[in-house]
Amino acid sequence: MKSYRALALKEIKAQKMTFTLILIAIVLSTMMTAVIGQSAGVLSAMRQQQAITLGGNRYATFLQMNQEQVAALQNDSRLSFVGEYVTLGTTELNPSLSLGLNEYQEDVAAIYPTISRLKEGRLPEAPMEIALPEDVLQHLGLEGNLGDPVSLSLSKALRHSIEIYSYDFTADFTLVGILESNYLNYISGGVTGVVGKGTAATLLPENYLYYNVDIRTTDKNTFQETVNDLISTLGVHELDTLYNVPYLDALGISYDAGGSDTSSQGFSLMLVAGIMVGLLLLLAAGLVIYNILKIAVVQRIKQYGTLRAIGGEKRQLYFLVTGQVLLLCVIGIPIGLLLGTLSAKGILTAATSLVSPEIFLVQNRDELNLLIAESNSGKGIFLLASALITLFFAFVAAIPAAQYAAKVSPTVAMAGRSIKIKRRNRKTKKIRNFEAFYARLNLKRNRGRTAITILSLVMSITVFIALQSFSSLLDASSAMPDHLGDYSVVNEYGGISSSELAALEANENVSAVAAEQFSLYPLDEQYHPIGIETSITLGVSECFQIVGLNDRWIEDEFAQRLSPEQMEQLKAGEGCVIRNPIPVQVGEEQIGTTQIEAGTHITVAGKEFLVLLSLDGYDTYFSVGNNGFTNGVQVLVSDRLYPQLTGIETYAELRPILSADADRDAFDEVLDQLCQRFPGSTVISYEQTDRQLTESFEQIRLLAWGLILFVALIGLLNIINTVYTNIHTRIAEIGMQRAIGMSTESLFKVFLWEGAYYGLFAAVIGSVAGYICTIFVEAATTDVIQLVTIPIIPIAEATVFAIGACLLATCIPLRKISKMSIVNSIEAVE
Repeated sequence: MKSYRALALKEIKAQKMTFTLILIAIVLSTMMTAVIGQSAGVLSAMRQQQAITLGGNRYATFLQMNQEQVAALQNDSRLSFVGEYVTLGTTELNPSLSLGLNEYQEDVAAIYPTISRLKEGRLPEAPMEIALPEDVLQHLGLEGNLGDPVSLSLSKALRHSIEIYSYDFTADFTLVGILESNYLNYISGGVTGVVGKGTAATLLPENYLYYNVDIRTTDKNTFQETVNDLISTLGVHELDTLYNVPYLDALGISYDAGGSDTSSQGFSLMLVAGIMVGLLLLLAAGLVIYNILKIAVVQRIKQYGTLRAIGGEKRQLYFLVTGQVLLLCVIGIPIGLLLGTLSAKGILTAATSLVSPEIFLVQNRDELNLLIAESNSGKGIFLLASALITLFFAFVAAIPAAQYAAKVSPTVAMAGRSIKIKRRNRKTKKIRNFEAFYARLNLKRNRGRTAITILSLVMSITVFIALQSFSSLLDASSAMPDHLGDYSVVNEYGGISSSELAALEANENVSAVAAEQFSLYPLDEQYHPIGIETSITLGVSECFQIVGLNDRWIEDEFAQRLSPEQMEQLKAGEGCVIRNPIPVQVGEEQIGTTQIEAGTHITVAGKEFLVLLSLDGYDTYFSVGNNGFTNGVQVLVSDRLYPQLTGIETYAELRPILSADADRDAFDEVLDQLCQRFPGSTVISYEQTDRQLTESFEQIRLLAWGLILFVALIGLLNIINTVYTNIHTRIAEIGMQRAIGMSTESLFKVFLWEGAYYGLFAAVIGSVAGYICTIFVEAATTDVIQLVTIPIIPIAEATVFAIGACLLATCIPLRKISKMSIVNSIEAVE
């Protein structure tokens, strides 16, 4: 032997099985990091593509800009993209849905691919040409033949959703394109049609011909700084800056909407969750390497003692152990990188082949493959990082075993390990199952090995559970506004009776119904509301509104804003919530000046009650359906108090919430009958909206599940690897047990019980650890660390997989060992 490097190589050759198992762990670890690294770029690109589907390829939009402001934006070097469009006007399709027509000066298909996807015909090019979604044509009662005239009565306001001054007109268009139905904006109550260039200039007066400008900044890190400077320089109103929240979140760009950073905390928690899951993955692989290597060192303890006795130094023994791992890394890492690359390609191909290319906003499979290739352009960096990470964790896993070998005493090591048996005073009791009892004794015999084995299993189970929650963080649609209920049933005229509300609540398909009442009172010349008395002093161009909400709607809106005591006061009709008007500057006139603070008392219709909460700015507002906010003071009370104040008992809007196993077709018939009993009622279903949001995440979900299953497979292989090692290193012991009369069947049962115990203990601990990780992962979505629903299905799956893998890992070596002769088993030397 010329050097300890040669001895390290001979050690590997002498312990083929042990080091083969370590090599497998290194290969699996490298595969895992390589697949995750290569897929990370694709997942990120898919998430960004989903965000573009939801909100367009823009960072933000400035509303109501004049030509001078547009020119200033186009000449600003800090902006990489500036595109403008003109809103022609809106028309009401029903109380819950309105159609807005836009004239795009930019390439609408590139910026807003979802709203411009053609089903038939072409996009408008000339003035007075129009393209409408298929569902809009149905709402308008039109057949939708290309070339047909379309007459629409439109209205355009100077202030987007605040009714101040509006221009009303009727225009005749020529239908040149039918767009695919887009249900994403049903939540906000709007759908979009496209008109040809020059239409706005033909139909709108000059003071209503303003632009909405989409922007993207050159530097993502200075996005908010750039926007703030533009707002200040161009004099943009605070309400006229619209952020594309899904896209900004997907890009990880920090933005400031409404005075507080709404993205930094969530992005930070998502980063923490990602790092946490990644570390768990690597720890799982590292523990396998450590466990196997520690067993190998203990087996060779006499040899290390001999080396120390003949003059071997601690650093040389230290190198002997770590050198073995490094040699295996030289072999295993390239194999793992190759297999990881092939596996990543296989996962991507399998995931993307299951869905239509249109979900990815491309037209065919070739464009989809190009998108994936572009998203995966940094493959070399990911592979290098994977190799370095695996090498680092393998080396760290080898250090404890190397320290143990280096510190061994030559005298003690050469004399053999002295085993001290400590017997505790135990009560005599009947052994009901000898094999299970013996298995428990085996687990207690080497508590350190048992603990490490269980811990490595725990890591794999924890990762499997946490990853299923982590995939939800990739869903860009989580940034979209939520909707209350599965339907919106509106009747603005006579309203819907309380008995009808009770009938819906009792319906077998319904879990709950949120209900709203609404009354609007204009002001007289002295700024007093007409038809009701109040102590509130109102301002010019304001109005007075009373909104009644039932308990279900109150809980949805205010459970996070009011204390339990305040919630009870609001439900009991002893308090109210005030929504103050929005201050608006029109010319030299300030509109919306009334401000009522929380904690004050107000009087309405002769009844005095406490203001529990005051909402300002463009915080939550209430309207019937999606009619928008009419600027004024809103007093929100319980539906128990509303009839006393207004004398009205009917409801303007109902939001049924279906049960999980609801029969939608049967419930649709119930709503049809309701509309017949109450003329003027309209129904909007959010089923298509939810479906489109789900489909937008489908490609990411499939890819994420491919990764989860791949990581789960690695976890299973690591479990098999660890248990196999424990069994394989006890060949001599098994031979001795058979020599004293233990049958093959009983021997199998002992080790199967051991495997079952490993799986059960690891499942319990791993489930708890996985749930804790799930809490942190969910916090990345909600920005609040709180208890979440226990992931029962992932825990059950992980438990079954872990126990099954342990039993499988036990059977594989036992079948081989049981065929060995007793003498060969006792004398077995690897």
